[in-house]
Amino acid sequence: MRQHTSAGYTLLELLMVVAILSIVALVALPVSQRVTEAGADVAADEFAHALRFARDEARRKREQRLVSCDPDTGQLRVGAVDTDKDTSTPRKNTAYLVAPAALPAGSAMTILSCSFTFADNATADSVVFDATGNPVRGIGKGPMRDKALRTGAIVLGAGHVRRSVHLATTGRITQS
Repeated sequence: MRQHTSAGYTLLELLMVVAILSIVALVALPVSQRVTEAGADVAADEFAHALRFARDEARRKREQRLVSCDPDTGQLRVGAVDTDKDTSTPRKNTAYLVAPAALPAGSAMTILSCSFTFADNATADSVVFDATGNPVRGIGKGPMRDKALRTGAIVLGAGHVRRSVHLATTGRITQS
């Protein structure tokens, strides 16, 4: 009498494996969603801290502080401004650098946009806090430097998760 040995799996066994994998995926996806949300919050907090640092340093030292945002490199830099030149980069060393890719919980976040609009409707990817902590254009020549900020926002994202850091005319910094 010949015995039959099984060389494969039955349809029932394969369906059980697919069902188990589906359940695991349903449980794992919401958990990964929370990690992305937490990373987004951490990244937005860090960008808001950088803006507050620039504003507070400008007030404390009674010197202008430039916040320069570069979506291409994914970095935001804060530093002192050389007011003798037409400059859009901080002088000396950068006092504060934010790069979402370097943040442990925010590594998936990138800068989607960075835009500051001034009283003359000009837009830029940088803003200066003057010696009193008010956000102004700060770069360019003559009176252009003193144009007040009308509105500003840094938008961060990863997948479908978005966070915005807003800078108001008054220098108030909020997140959404």
